Amino acid sequence: MPASPLLSSESRVSSIRQLLKLYPQLENEQSEEWLNILNNTQMMDAPADTVLATVGSNCTNFMLLLDGDVRVYQDDENGREMTLYRISPGDVCLMSLNSLIHERPFRANAKSETDISMILFRADEFHKAMKASDAFRMLILSSLVDTVCTMVQSFYDTAFEPLDMRLACLLGRLFERAGSDSLDITHQELSQELGTTREVVSRLLKKLEQQECIVLKRGKILVGENKQMPGLL
Repeated sequence: MPASPLLSSESRVSSIRQLLKLYPQLENEQSEEWLNILNNTQMMDAPADTVLATVGSNCTNFMLLLDGDVRVYQDDENGREMTLYRISPGDVCLMSLNSLIHERPFRANAKSETDISMILFRADEFHKAMKASDAFRMLILSSLVDTVCTMVQSFYDTAFEPLDMRLACLLGRLFERAGSDSLDITHQELSQELGTTREVVSRLLKKLEQQECIVLKRGKILVGENKQMPGLL
């Protein structure tokens, strides 16, 4: 993972302020040991599509994102991918916690979807922080519960919701997130989100287009005339 140049003290203070804004649970923590740990963290940047972890790799740092998004996913022997969850500023990584707390290899893959900025705690500093700061420990526990609940809901949807409905709902969320009637996304990327093949997604998208829910363009999906399909705008 490429590191940014060493930051000036002014830049470090700015990054710490950003951290406390994104993770307000830590704002009132003022113990000397916690502040020493925080001052020993490393500020790093990485461009989009940087591989942050792979299955079986050792987790040597704990990351708190300041900017950007990270996708955590698994793949099978045929190269098919399934998104497990995403990490955005304010979130923590469930797989990193499992790896650090139990000293196990990372059980998934992680890649930056955008340019990212982060604060890194070394593994030993992470364990010190868990003991030294009630606020840090509660941040970890609450984020852990939130991530598990999100993953359980995702697996429930995978098991019980028809794939065409899951695709329609996914498109609806993506259109809403983009704030636009146009998505720059490929059939392959959608298949990775849903844990299926590109061919299946292409067939289902074609059906939605025939129903005038969407309009398919090369590398794009547009909202169609019929916006009443469940999951679509």
